[in-house]
Amino acid sequence: MAQENKNLSPENEAVTQTASATSNVLNDDTRIVVEARVPAVYYTCPVTFETFSWLEVGDTQEMTFKQLRIMNTKHPRYFTEKWLLPNNEVVMKKLHLDKIYATKVNRSDMKRFCGDDIKDVNELLSGLDSNAKTELTPKIVKYVKDGKIANVKMIRLLEKQLNIELMQYV
Repeated sequence: MAQENKNLSPENEAVTQTASATSNVLNDDTRIVVEARVPAVYYTCPVTFETFSWLEVGDTQEMTFKQLRIMNTKHPRYFTEKWLLPNNEVVMKKLHLDKIYATKVNRSDMKRFCGDDIKDVNELLSGLDSNAKTELTPKIVKYVKDGKIANVKMIRLLEKQLNIELMQYV
């Protein structure tokens, strides 16, 4: 049986780098896509002097794991203020960011759904991940059935954000 030397082919190198980005092992040079959650975010890495800019919400930049580690250590506000979101669950766990971005709806948040501040509720809902929205849905349905949420604009927002039909319960 002949052995192949995978290091000589440039095509195999790309496959190796892609595989390392999806595995649980993070090398310093692993490329991670980072998405902006707010507009106008800028960062210059103090080690590599590479500059990154996210002009609009949803803009993405590719950074190395090392650059993300340095950013998280020296400037944690980028993540604690939820300005940026790395699109890699392994990175989120490794840098302990999963605790920051895992948002649950508490009792005081539930009271906000019964009010009239549509903008506030929209911000709250847009910050939730899909699991939190799934967990929230039966509670919202119960609130609408019980008449606690009666504002039609609020109900329409909840329908849009949670992808459910609520007007039938009014």
